Amino acid sequence: MITDKQGREWVLQKLYDDGWRYIVGSLDDYVYITQREPTIVNGFFRSIGLCEIYKHIELKSVLPSLECGEVMNIAEELGIVDWSKVAVDTPILVKQYEQDEWEKRHFAYFKDGKVCAWLCGATSWSADYEGDTTDWNFVKLAEV
Repeated sequence: MITDKQGREWVLQKLYDDGWRYIVGSLDDYVYITQREPTIVNGFFRSIGLCEIYKHIELKSVLPSLECGEVMNIAEELGIVDWSKVAVDTPILVKQYEQDEWEKRHFAYFKDGKVCAWLCGATSWSADYEGDTTDWNFVKLAEV
């Protein structure tokens, strides 16, 4: 048996994997799912342009309650980070193996699917040279 939370996370992950990025509340029993950040006009979702892809689906009972025009970012809800948009020197927590303790580092860059951090807690300003980085297997944003 799975919990409601696990079921909600499963649904959100499936939507995300299929390319949907946002959920928008509506007045009826439906919600809208969109691939791009939605346009809200006077509290209502509006499709702007022919290229905007969206669908309305009946999942309100599965998802957290959304008011009409309220937008949920699926990636944020799942804790998915777009590392290509993270600023250099952002505090992160890293480890190589799941059983390791989290170590404090600063984000350096994202390349070839790997997150790299400055060595020994350095930053772009304090590192000896630009190549003083290493990639990590487990990474998350630090809550500071």
